[in-house]
Amino acid sequence: MKNYIGVKIVKAEPQEKDGRPGYKVVYPDGYVSWSPKDVFEKAYRILDCEDFINKKA
Repeated sequence: MKNYIGVKIVKAEPQEKDGRPGYKVVYPDGYVSWSPKDVFEKAYRILDCEDFINKKA
């Protein structure tokens, strides 16, 4: 098998679900999901720059 790496920019904010800490995640196509805090924080870092998702072409 080969190794692959993927990069995506998402919008997120802290949100509890069933009493568990996590993040509400919004993808560029508008899809909304929830991720447990530890899983999310292992995969994502804060990007402090231009808003790529809401930018108009």
